[in-house]
Amino acid sequence: MMGIPEANYVIDQHGQKIFVQLDVQDWERFVQEFKRIQNLLMLKGKLKNAFREARQIQRGEKKGTTLAEFLDEV
Repeated sequence: MMGIPEANYVIDQHGQKIFVQLDVQDWERFVQEFKRIQNLLMLKGKLKNAFREARQIQRGEKKGTTLAEFLDEV
């Protein structure tokens, strides 16, 4: 996990921040961390869906797939 990088701000004539400047290394670390978090969120969503489906199968609301059926599809 990374800390917050030091940034320089470009402001307009009203003093409003309009751009951020980062060191290239800080930017690359930020992008890498952002992608890592995106992947974790995607995995979380898939796991949530898998547990939801497992509960539906246990309650008889959905038909499960056997390992043999799954392997036949692959």
